[in-house]
Amino acid sequence: MKSNLFKYSMLTAGIVTAMGITAANAATPTGGTSGSFNVTNKATASYTVAGSTTSQTAESNVVTVNVSETGSFSLISTVVDNTPNDDFGRDRPINAQASSTVDFTHTLTNGGNVNDTYTVNIANIPNGTGDDFDYSLTTSVIKYQKVNAAGTNVGGAVTVANGGTIALAPGEKALITVTAQADTKRVADTNGILTVTAESAYLKSKTGNTAATTYTATNTDNALTKTPLYAITKSATTNLGTKNLDLNNTNAYVDYTITVKNEGNIDGTAITISDDLPTGLVAIASTTEANYVAPTVTASNGSAAGTAVLSNSNKTITVAGQNVKVGETITVTFRAKKATGATDASSFINYAVVRDNTKDDATANNPDIIDRSDNGLTPGGLTQSTYEDPSKPLIGKDDNTNASVTTSNQVRAINITPGANKEIALVTPATSNVIGNTYTYTITNNGSGVTEASESGNTNNAVKLSIQPTATRNNGIADDPNISITRVFVDANDDGIFNTGEIELTGVNGIYDLNAATPLVNGTRAGLAPGASVKIGVQVLSTGKGSNDPNSTTNNVNNIGDFETIAVALQPRGPVQGTAAPTSTPGNQLSTTSTTTLQGVNLKKYQIAADCNANPGVAAAWSTDPATANADQCVFYKLEAKNTFTDTTKIVNNLIVSDTLDSKLTYQANSFSASPTATSQTLGQSLQVTFASIAANTTANVVFAAKPSQTGTN
Repeated sequence: MKSNLFKYSMLTAGIVTAMGITAANAATPTGGTSGSFNVTNKATASYTVAGSTTSQTAESNVVTVNVSETGSFSLISTVVDNTPNDDFGRDRPINAQASSTVDFTHTLTNGGNVNDTYTVNIANIPNGTGDDFDYSLTTSVIKYQKVNAAGTNVGGAVTVANGGTIALAPGEKALITVTAQADTKRVADTNGILTVTAESAYLKSKTGNTAATTYTATNTDNALTKTPLYAITKSATTNLGTKNLDLNNTNAYVDYTITVKNEGNIDGTAITISDDLPTGLVAIASTTEANYVAPTVTASNGSAAGTAVLSNSNKTITVAGQNVKVGETITVTFRAKKATGATDASSFINYAVVRDNTKDDATANNPDIIDRSDNGLTPGGLTQSTYEDPSKPLIGKDDNTNASVTTSNQVRAINITPGANKEIALVTPATSNVIGNTYTYTITNNGSGVTEASESGNTNNAVKLSIQPTATRNNGIADDPNISITRVFVDANDDGIFNTGEIELTGVNGIYDLNAATPLVNGTRAGLAPGASVKIGVQVLSTGKGSNDPNSTTNNVNNIGDFETIAVALQPRGPVQGTAAPTSTPGNQLSTTSTTTLQGVNLKKYQIAADCNANPGVAAAWSTDPATANADQCVFYKLEAKNTFTDTTKIVNNLIVSDTLDSKLTYQANSFSASPTATSQTLGQSLQVTFASIAANTTANVVFAAKPSQTGTN
């Protein structure tokens, strides 16, 4: 409630002349009259004298008293709420429902020294700027409690009609409550302005008080319509990450999110949020069901979150008794799946509904606000809130556009066969086309109803093929410089090499367009139809070295055992005709890895200083460390050439092991042995031993002796 222009009106006496009349001040309404009159009297007596029965009389002198008479009263609007001021003083909240009431309180005080009677009237002001609705003057109630100067109640509360009177003795007050009733419904933030006037009978009766301001005090009360307004937004996402529900997928589900934001000007209390699922859907209600996720309710600004309850049939989800502060958002989530027997003809459209009785929480099931997420009519004829202001369409705006799911019987599933790990030689010439250096992957469209990779670029039906190095022998380094991809092609005849006429794919930063690998039909790449497949070859190149001499000026690196892992991944786009891009599943993998390891002959040389007649096979352990030999001893050497390949097909052929002795060493005849048996050998100061072949993970050994001499003649 609030006063318009003034918090209260005061009528008080102003003495001008004896029996004079004052005029009201326009800025601060005052009014009253002060009069004076003379009261004269004298005393008389009657008596008898002792001894006589005769009555005697006596009369005093005349005395005169000048009497001052003052009429004064005030009508003050009493503010009891804490709502802020506006141009009309103070707002009192009033509910938006029809027949809602608001209490305005005032204090009427007789500040004069005469008994007075006051006529109290309430009136609507003309609608216009700042005033949006009227009160019913016939059903509104005026009630007052009289209080004496000491603050003690005088009698009980009294109800008077509009235009009724209140009699007050000097110093008495009437605590007035005007219960004003608005019969019509209103939108939020609309004002209703009421005037309350008190008219003094005493002041009005005085000669000269012809202006109403001299005997009338006026308060202006204002009530602001308070109501919650609910902006309801509902969205849906299927397990495909889109709004397409695949009826062919028994694990398909829909995640629903409902947000209810209070955009009104008063808190909502004990509201109900519900969602009735259509014929095609049923809530996933049990922890024993696949893809079960418990419904959740959260509040953004401190209100206690309610509990989402499913009906016995799992067709309705309800949050009852939920509070929502002004500006607060309540979020409800739940998961549903297709109902038993659901088909494309079933209904998959549903809405979130908010119900609120803004007057009475106890009767929330008899709401005056029924708001739906699409701002429309429900099948039962429920309407949206009538309290939303049409001039502010964004306040309380609902949105159901992202909540509807569509169905399809399409299935998108693409599979790439598992990658194979390969061992390759340290060096592969750049111009070579070596069998065994190519990885072949079969990519198959295992879906139905969708042709994959029928488009190129970044369109929905494009499928990209990513081939990227991801790991090497050295932690933190993803790309081994000695292992590289030299060609990606369509291995049409599945022979593991690139042949004339086969399609070579061109990529950018390891990303290739699968459309370029699909068949040509009438000059256009047709894509992969359901059931079709294509074989992709990835050829690798190696540039490794195999030296164990850290001081070598030409070959001081040993790359044997170095590896590089590449990730080969399909990147399908989507959605296509409402069906989202496929995800990787155990039966349809979208990615795989292949590891290339460099292998070859790892050559090491060991020595032992021992008696020249010793058997080095049973001597102390061979060592690569420096040895000390006496003048009469020999130095035995072992050359160990290991085929490090583990792939049994990787046989090392025509292995030639060579060694040239220092001039201070003399080769010892009859000291040579080789395992396995060499096909040929040249012995002496320069040795050259040839092995026809060495199997994978097998070592060829050459042993011989030399005698040291400072002159080199021993």
